[in-house]
Amino acid sequence: MPDPAVRALFEPLPGRTYLDAATYGLPPRPAVEAMERALRAWQSGSARWVDDWDRPVEAVRGDFASIIGAGADDIALVPSASVAMGVVAEALQPGDVVVVPEDEHVSDLFPLLVAEHRGIEVRQVPFADVVDAIDDRTSLVAGSLVQMQTGRVGDLAGICRRARAVGARVFIDATHALPFVPVAPHIADIDYLVCHAYKHMLGARGTGFLYVRPDRVAELLPSYANWHGAPDPWTRFFGGPLTLADRASRFDVSLAWLPWAATVESVRLIATWCRDGTLAEPLELAVRLATSLGLEPTGSSLVCVPIADPEPVRAALEAAGIRAAVRGDAIRFSLHVWNDAADVDRAIEAIRPLLAA
Repeated sequence: MPDPAVRALFEPLPGRTYLDAATYGLPPRPAVEAMERALRAWQSGSARWVDDWDRPVEAVRGDFASIIGAGADDIALVPSASVAMGVVAEALQPGDVVVVPEDEHVSDLFPLLVAEHRGIEVRQVPFADVVDAIDDRTSLVAGSLVQMQTGRVGDLAGICRRARAVGARVFIDATHALPFVPVAPHIADIDYLVCHAYKHMLGARGTGFLYVRPDRVAELLPSYANWHGAPDPWTRFFGGPLTLADRASRFDVSLAWLPWAATVESVRLIATWCRDGTLAEPLELAVRLATSLGLEPTGSSLVCVPIADPEPVRAALEAAGIRAAVRGDAIRFSLHVWNDAADVDRAIEAIRPLLAA
């Protein structure tokens, strides 16, 4: 049964059925309150930036790490997926071959394509063929675990197994997977993982996480080296020599304080819900929505309904008070903990006549 206390943390517009967490997640009340406190402290000049805004963010490393089965020292704080991929792409050498889905999001794909001028080969293959495309020449396998435009879940076990067999690295974008599609069982075989926080993790835009397996830290160049990557970043601001932490935090990008104030609270809640089973219901609702529309459930929280001309359908749903998105040639519904069975029933009732039209 739904937990009323969890649902009470969210305030979607009255009369609005919000099924669009994959565009941006709704912030829980503690996240909104944290950002409001930070905003007021900024306005009044009363904030102590180290103690009130920067140092408290350290707690989020452990919370995110607990979700993916890693340690806090394995987590860097980054503003976007493209920054994380850029750091990994820069470590590629001439002659390296990267396997990536041909319809991968450009935030992951573009940094790799930029690297082509250095002699890196980017091999784009169908999403379903990624495992089969990994061969002895492959240096890196990169891509989204859950496709944002289809909701399909990649064969993470197969990718990790095949990459390990040929000695290739694995980069996973888990932005549309976490916290609903687990990665912890495979984390020992994942070299790098990125997750932006502003979607299903319910944080603020401009906040994200880069996991770097401990034995890969020394292989990456800290291209965005800054004061926040130091072992104790709050004690030294001037002059050389270069001193960076020997853990993943060396890849930190200086924090945007207000967004991180919100994300700390959201990820703390997500970590709790991962442990107590709260996140099972949105997945069950996604199965119900998919099967009611004649679709095969994907195992993710996304339900993508193929439509020849989806934009008019999206507009009709919006007019009916149902927020969904168009991605590719599909209407994309994405569920979260604020949704219930009534939301799903409303969406089914609204979209069925549109599909038949």
